Amino acid sequence: MQKIKLLITGLFLLLFITGCSDVGTVKNGTLNFDNSITVGEAFDKYSYFSDTDWTDFETSNGRKIVQVTGEFNDNYIKKMGWTKQFKKASLIVQFKINKDDTFEIAAIGLEVTDLKGKTKKVDMGKGMSTVGLNRMLKELYNDKPLS
Repeated sequence: MQKIKLLITGLFLLLFITGCSDVGTVKNGTLNFDNSITVGEAFDKYSYFSDTDWTDFETSNGRKIVQVTGEFNDNYIKKMGWTKQFKKASLIVQFKINKDDTFEIAAIGLEVTDLKGKTKKVDMGKGMSTVGLNRMLKELYNDKPLS
């Protein structure tokens, strides 16, 4: 009985810590263009990802960053015609946490692994307009393939 109480207490503590972390701030938050689901729901339930990984870190100048990496599944890689180029591809989105605990997108990119196993990161944010970024995120939120 004592072990069960300790286990339950540990689970509640873990949930409390996760919910109060910077990752929790982003995952439980919403973006201005769609308040109907959380950022976490949009990324974690995106049918073209086989897995999502959430991490947080602090930059050398003290900026807090939350990063979500969504690994595209084999169906998406086939659908996009990438099978002759890549064996693995992931979308990486970084959110910066503001001093008032709001957040915004800081960076977006792809990480691809070619057929020989060489991994390369591609910064998509440099050439993407705000309109293009919003269009892509709306596609993700609506569970559509990204264009």
